[in-house]
Amino acid sequence: MAGNKYIDEVKIIKRGQYYLTPFTKKHIDEVVEHLGKESRRELKLLGHLDIRQAIEEMQKFSECYIARKENQGFLAVGGLWYDNDQDFPQMFAMFSDTIKGNFKAMARGSQMLVNFFDTTQSHMSMTILADYELMLNWASWLGFEAMGISTLGKNDYVDFVRCNPNKNSVRGELLRPVTH
Repeated sequence: MAGNKYIDEVKIIKRGQYYLTPFTKKHIDEVVEHLGKESRRELKLLGHLDIRQAIEEMQKFSECYIARKENQGFLAVGGLWYDNDQDFPQMFAMFSDTIKGNFKAMARGSQMLVNFFDTTQSHMSMTILADYELMLNWASWLGFEAMGISTLGKNDYVDFVRCNPNKNSVRGELLRPVTH
């Protein structure tokens, strides 16, 4: 139990004992220490040999949040990565070494994070290592649609996209035919 270590964190979304808080420099040590083995593996496959440096870059260059249960360590880090070469921001998530014991909370929190991003984004993309079946199902459950496979090095990734259901409608003003 961490006591009141997290008392000063801003809770931008709260549900029961779980909340999201902006990921700051003060969280880096905690994330590096408790990052799950799957997330570490994926960072290395993406060419990040120094996990700390990868986490510092994520904190500096993305819109990123920590999910945690009151007075406990982090469960997940998630956010949006904006890249000039992409049409839509890339949603990402990395999980702690305790996430398997908190799977239900992770699922609920993930849906809250997607709903939060829906307030500002019309589309999001996500790329997941093809051999992570649980994560592929998670992306589909969150409303992402598989669009294809890409290969990076020796690994295949599934490319997903999600259209915000609240902002994309055939009944939308911009899509209506012009009347004279």
